[in-house]
Amino acid sequence: MKILAIDTATEVCSVAILEDKNVILEKTLDAINTHSVALMPLVDEVLSKTNLTINDIDLFACDKGPRFFYWN
Repeated sequence: MKILAIDTATEVCSVAILEDKNVILEKTLDAINTHSVALMPLVDEVLSKTNLTINDIDLFACDKGPRFFYWN
């Protein structure tokens, strides 16, 4: 199972691709108040670098953080 995981709960914005319990690729950006701008390019980057498309993803996982992404 391929998983696209997104974390925007803190100042660090992270996107990862996992296959079962193994991390294939993870990218992070440590920049406060830029999640709304940086998130989709990070998703595009990890998909591109792993030669996957959104259709290859079996599960999407994300957190509901206390701030930053949805406060912008």
